[in-house]
Amino acid sequence: MKKCLLTVFLALFVALPGYGDAVNDLRPVIKEVAQNNGVDPVLMEAIIRLESGNAMSHAARTKNNLAGIMGRRGQRSYASKEDCVRHLGSILARYKARGRVTVAQIGRVYCQNRSPWAAHVSTIMRRIRSGSLGDVSLYGI
Repeated sequence: MKKCLLTVFLALFVALPGYGDAVNDLRPVIKEVAQNNGVDPVLMEAIIRLESGNAMSHAARTKNNLAGIMGRRGQRSYASKEDCVRHLGSILARYKARGRVTVAQIGRVYCQNRSPWAAHVSTIMRRIRSGSLGDVSLYGI
């Protein structure tokens, strides 16, 4: 519950102009990881933007945790932001292998409650695809 409330709070940052440039810098690694895992880079970026408040959350800054990934003792720490992106890619690949391919299906496991997580991720995905969060031609859009 606490994680999903934080997710909703962080979603507000996504709507504010001037945020998100740190995520744009990660697009090459997001693209590579998405290709290697057979997942959608736009989905990966949307999860990162939502879960980390556009890479500005405390966990993103202190633990390199861009995706709100939890461990047994709370939010996981990563050696680098790129390592977190790689882990997110592997998580999404496992979901895909188990037939979880839509945002709603992923959200039921990723967020584990009936929060508006899937709706927020979908909204961010539309914004990414529209180009309102920067040039996404790298993704082949």
